[in-house]
Amino acid sequence: MKVKLNQAGRWERINRSIYQKVDLHMEARKARKACRKQLGTINGGLNGDMALFRSQVAPFWQKYGIKPKKMWYDLYGYKDGHYDPRYIPEDLYWTKIYPAMNRINFRQAYTDKAYYPHLFPELRQPRMILKNSNGCFFDELGNMIDRSHAISILKAEKSFVVKPAIHSGEGVDIYFYDRDQHGIIDYQRLLDEYRSDFVVQEVVKQHHVLSSIHEHSLNTIRVISFLFNQEVHISSAILRMGVGGSRLDNVSSGGLACPIQPDGRLQEKALNRASEWVTEHPGGVRFADVVVPSYDRVLELVRQTHQKLPHFRVIGWDFAIDEDGVPVFIEYNGGPSLNQVSCGPLFGELTESILDTIFLNQDEFNHQQINQIDHEERLII
Repeated sequence: MKVKLNQAGRWERINRSIYQKVDLHMEARKARKACRKQLGTINGGLNGDMALFRSQVAPFWQKYGIKPKKMWYDLYGYKDGHYDPRYIPEDLYWTKIYPAMNRINFRQAYTDKAYYPHLFPELRQPRMILKNSNGCFFDELGNMIDRSHAISILKAEKSFVVKPAIHSGEGVDIYFYDRDQHGIIDYQRLLDEYRSDFVVQEVVKQHHVLSSIHEHSLNTIRVISFLFNQEVHISSAILRMGVGGSRLDNVSSGGLACPIQPDGRLQEKALNRASEWVTEHPGGVRFADVVVPSYDRVLELVRQTHQKLPHFRVIGWDFAIDEDGVPVFIEYNGGPSLNQVSCGPLFGELTESILDTIFLNQDEFNHQQINQIDHEERLII
């Protein structure tokens, strides 16, 4: 007798499947649109010969029954000037790879910023001044309070930042308050505008090295990590920096993204909003001269913490470094951007092994054992 254990009901599976497919289809559509837009700003990117693409990229994907679009590799290959078949086309990522590695239905609940203190008590985080979860207010100790108490808490603070707790990203709907700059505001109206599911936190004072690049924004480290074969792997890391007095550091808001090398030193060039590679911040700092403080500690925290979240095999982590050099956890994203344009293939040397498990149903652990045996035999020969 066939018994399906731990499965949702039939109609629940059907409805959930329809919603998820539509959601991921829209993500893929946005990704294709963004790719074409980026290629338009860099004159087609690598724009290599079609015969070259067919000989260097197509054969790699043939065994998976996939025909990737050339435009992705013209975009990804632009920085280094050659095609690398290991790059993951972002539309393929959203429709096939992401749902195979991450629990889609957990994405919003598990990334709710209101629950970060409970999920990650071991990580230093910005002080939680106030939070609202499903219309309920809580103070920084987690006590449920009423609206009038919430307003009195806000009035007592000289500065704070308000963020959506669930539907957030790319700096959207983030509000910074400073009494010296804004004076007394209408706190009632502020709460009305955010309505429900938001957090109010202290503004982090960042390390002087990062502040010297651009003092107006909290310049953060974005790390992409992935779980494979019972191990947390670091895919890539970038430093995101604001420009022109902006409080936001992400590229979509006009900022810069510079790859971080294994020793914590920034690479020579950073990517700007126009997809141009520049060697200096508009403020004058040369990227190659910057060493990110406490970078090794950030990576260690990512390796330790990702193990608590097996529901998401691929995660994007944002950390700041405070004035004492301590990593401060800002947020994590269960559906992150992949850093491939700036940092190379998402899965690196493990790309083929991971694709084999997804598309060819090969066992993850046994695949690693087979590769190890083959490697040892080659060494003996």
